[in-house]
Amino acid sequence: MKSLRWRYTRLPSQVEDALSGEEDKEEEEEKEEAATPAPAPVPEGPVVPQLAGASQVLGASEMSQLSLHLPPRVTGYSWRLAFCTSRDGFSLRSLYRQMEGQSGPVLLMLRDQDGQMFGAFSSSALRLSKGFYGTGETFLFSFSPQLKVFKWTGSNSFFVKGDLDSLMMGCGSGRFGLWLDGDLYRGGSHPCATFNNEVLARQEQFCISEVEAWVLS
Repeated sequence: MKSLRWRYTRLPSQVEDALSGEEDKEEEEEKEEAATPAPAPVPEGPVVPQLAGASQVLGASEMSQLSLHLPPRVTGYSWRLAFCTSRDGFSLRSLYRQMEGQSGPVLLMLRDQDGQMFGAFSSSALRLSKGFYGTGETFLFSFSPQLKVFKWTGSNSFFVKGDLDSLMMGCGSGRFGLWLDGDLYRGGSHPCATFNNEVLARQEQFCISEVEAWVLS
């Protein structure tokens, strides 16, 4: 009598079925990802702000670099040239008049007779005042020739002070980070506690060639 031979067929277990299903799913997802185009890269670097006016002090590149250091709340604001000495004359009183009715922050840009470019960002419009005003958003800057920005140190709150004879920004030990005289002809810059800044010009005393005040709104 011949013996019977049995052939066993191994059936896949539930675990193997599940693993096989997961592998199929992963293959399908990989195919979908390959078919989906990669997102466009986000542009990096500074963006030229929207300008209402032309600057005689800073070029587009310098303005773009400076815009990266402005407070986030003014991102996207347009820049309007409210005052410039070439148009409105060398007079601090004229600058104050052009600031009347303005509440937005101001970028003050200067070029001295040595060709040095520097200035300040004020968190509010420049005006006559009995004491210092402004907030910790205020800062000084200089292109020497690369941009250097000097932010508030927290040591004091001597941000901006304006009278008929001078405009002062930053103070410490009786010296100002930046000051301009009433004729907008002479100015000075000294290290001060407010911003822990370097001298913005090549020398502590300088003669002004051009002043511009840009209102951001």
